[in-house]
Amino acid sequence: MAETNDMGVAFDWDDEIEVTENEFELVPDGDYEFEVLSVERAYFNGSAKMAACPVAKVQVRLLDDGRGAHLFERFMLISKMSWKISDFFKCIGLRRVDAGKDEKLKMDWTGAIGRRGRLTVGLREYNGKTYNEVTKWHKPDQTAAAAPAAYQAPQSVPAPAPVQQMVNQAVAGAQAQQMTPGAF
Repeated sequence: MAETNDMGVAFDWDDEIEVTENEFELVPDGDYEFEVLSVERAYFNGSAKMAACPVAKVQVRLLDDGRGAHLFERFMLISKMSWKISDFFKCIGLRRVDAGKDEKLKMDWTGAIGRRGRLTVGLREYNGKTYNEVTKWHKPDQTAAAAPAAYQAPQSVPAPAPVQQMVNQAVAGAQAQQMTPGAF
């Protein structure tokens, strides 16, 4: 058997293992603030009900559930699921809340990481087991704790006078010596 660490015990390919119970705990139904932790790109091979398509696997951490539980949501990148993708991007502030159906959405999955919003968690039964699922992505105006506004570039701030004076002197000196930027 391989080395032990805080994240579990790694098995060798031909080890005998002791099977343990899943330590997964359900989050109670309700509304929660969340932060997007990661987005993983995957692929869905299709089914009788849906064509093959890319999948965005989004991991979020609940911020106000008392334990920082993680939930995973799969976004099928296919036209029949565009409403769900749009709701998610509205929720985290990367799409205008009042954007109409005719307004195209540029999906910025990388930009979603670190964004915050509010969601509703529900319970779903599947094959005799109960799972958490996101039942709603709240628009920022539907909650007191709105998602952060879309990114805005910082405004330029003038340098303090002594620093600006040094920069001006350096530029004047370089111009007097006819220096070529980048030349050594």
